[in-house]
Amino acid sequence: MSSNPDFSDFFYAAPDGLRLHARVYGEASSAHWPVVCLPGLTRNARDFHELALYLSTRSALARKVVAFDYRGRGQSAYDPDVSHYNVGIEAGDVLAGLAALGIEQAA
Repeated sequence: MSSNPDFSDFFYAAPDGLRLHARVYGEASSAHWPVVCLPGLTRNARDFHELALYLSTRSALARKVVAFDYRGRGQSAYDPDVSHYNVGIEAGDVLAGLAALGIEQAA
C-alpha cells in the first residue's frame, strides 16, 4: 500500500488477475464496521474523498472507509475484454478487495 496523508492506495488482484485499486481511509483498529463506497457507472474512488475523510477522522464514530475503483476506472487496470464489464464480475472484484483487506463485515 502506498500512502498519502489522508488515505492509502491499496492494489490487489481481481479473481481473473487484473490489477485493481481502492483507497483506504482510517484505522483498521476502529471498533465500528468499515464503510464501503462504490462509485457510479463511470465514476471512481476520488468521488468519496470528502465523505471518507469525515467518516474516518472527523466523526464521533470514526471508522475505516474503503472506496473502490472498478476495473478500467481510476487507478484500476483496463480490461480489454469488454464482456468483463458487468455487475457480476465487478461485484466479485469488490468482494476480492474486501477479502484482501481482511474485511468480513461492512456497512
